[in-house]
Amino acid sequence: MVLSGWRNHRVEDVEVGLLLTALKDRYGYDFTGYARASLKRRLKLLGEYYEVEHLSQLLPPLLYDERVAQTVVNRIVVAASEFFRDPQVWRCIRAEVLPRLDSFPHINLWQAGCGRGEETYTLAILLHEAGLTKKTRLVATDINPDLLAEAREGRWPQRNLEQWRHNYEKAGGSGNFDDYFEHNGDEIAIREEFKTSIEFLQHNLVTDDDFLEVQFIVCRNVLIYFDEKLQERVLGVFSRSLQRGGYLMLGRAESPIGSTGILTLDEHCRVYRKAFGENHV
Repeated sequence: MVLSGWRNHRVEDVEVGLLLTALKDRYGYDFTGYARASLKRRLKLLGEYYEVEHLSQLLPPLLYDERVAQTVVNRIVVAASEFFRDPQVWRCIRAEVLPRLDSFPHINLWQAGCGRGEETYTLAILLHEAGLTKKTRLVATDINPDLLAEAREGRWPQRNLEQWRHNYEKAGGSGNFDDYFEHNGDEIAIREEFKTSIEFLQHNLVTDDDFLEVQFIVCRNVLIYFDEKLQERVLGVFSRSLQRGGYLMLGRAESPIGSTGILTLDEHCRVYRKAFGENHV
């Protein structure tokens, strides 16, 4: 029984490896650096979704049907978020980061891993309330084109509004949260002026390099799905992208461990700053 269980475990590892190789070689999606335990859990759920007994049964449709490949990617990449999630963190951004960003003549802000856009539009609202919209270029990226399309649309179920309104108020919102949306039956849609101020681009943190010099990077709850080597790789991209004195915001369980020149501004809120030089903080 023990040997049988060990063999099944090894077969699952082989199947996972084959699926990851197919995604990388056929479509350019490289998930080989993702935390393996998390990947296996999601791929098992994917097997249940397609009602297959063995993950290897997904290989033929994955190789020959791009729709299946995109479904696999969508299931691997977690996109759960909400407006002003962790309100105390956004209160910190409002109080500590945005006033300092105002010292730059122009602000490039990169949100990496934007998902369906909730945090992207959170940033847009914060910039608007701080009077920084006109001097800011806000670029939001994601590996998943389907999620980018949803983010561009900026529509969500009306049932989310009460929780998001509560988050906004706890985050120190200075306006009426409902005014940022058009209300259409059981949907809410972000107002058009906030959509047109954002650039949504496809970017793969695993394989693509820096593409823009920025003063502020927001990447929350993405690194936790990467192994240590891939985390170091992505943090290197962020470090090269940040202007000296620029800011980096990570998720509550993430930190720029091993990144030289990245200093802690607020450990509780996971906000960091790129040093100006050896003798500056």
